[in-house]
Amino acid sequence: MKQLLLILVVASLFSCQSTGLKIGNLDIGKLVNQGVQLWDANNVTQEKEIQFGQNMSAVLLGARQLHDNAAINQYVSNVGLWLAMNSTRPDLPWRFGVINSDAINAFAAPGGFVFITSGMLLQFDNEAQLAAVLAHEIIHVVEQHHLTALKEGALRSAVTETLFVSVDAYQGNTDASQQDQNYKGWAKQVTGAAQDLYSKGLNREDEFSADQQGIRLLTQSGYDPFSFITNLQILAAISPDDTSLALMYKTHPTPDERLLMLENQVEELATYSGQELASRFEKNVGKLFTN
Repeated sequence: MKQLLLILVVASLFSCQSTGLKIGNLDIGKLVNQGVQLWDANNVTQEKEIQFGQNMSAVLLGARQLHDNAAINQYVSNVGLWLAMNSTRPDLPWRFGVINSDAINAFAAPGGFVFITSGMLLQFDNEAQLAAVLAHEIIHVVEQHHLTALKEGALRSAVTETLFVSVDAYQGNTDASQQDQNYKGWAKQVTGAAQDLYSKGLNREDEFSADQQGIRLLTQSGYDPFSFITNLQILAAISPDDTSLALMYKTHPTPDERLLMLENQVEELATYSGQELASRFEKNVGKLFTN
């Protein structure tokens, strides 16, 4: 059901053709055309954070669909929800899904949206490895790394209130006498912001922080912390020229750099024991290997 809701968001974002959006007395369409900056990045409510994440997810899923195996999506969601409940923001409406792509990668969006590619799932041997990737992405959400990137990065000059307007709000506040132009401006800005974040990635410090906090979250949730290390070793063993890793290498530090930053933490966690859950992973995800 959660995945279906995201698909519906995609459909509504890219099929709606009405314009002239007004929220209260605020003419969003006009502001899009004028390029007026309204958003205060230091004062984002949780509601706005979630809506922006939903809009970003719509853009992401507009490019690549969720895997059509509902059981695999549900399994990944169950693992993700368990980790999220052990995070510092369990109250977010967390949503997880598997993107049908050969690329080896994972993505997060503000407000609790996390996706992993089927290509990355195929690299794993157990549930703990899956949990390690999801934990990394959950930390990006918990620490609001994407919102910080919008506030501090090159995008700050292009960020307006329009990024936080929901599709439903748009459809409910349109002026039928105006056609097309304003809506396209709004959709273009949402799409541009999301594509910029996903193609350029977060800064190195945020990625290292997501690793360091992610391995703690993995451990707190009862998983083997060394699965996090195993994942990075798997990535390091794949040729950097492999096209399936192109975007990850563009947006992340190298696996060797990430392993080096975790060196002291690994020694600290050496006394912890956790579960790998290989058989449960195989039972739920093994069918991907035969497709």
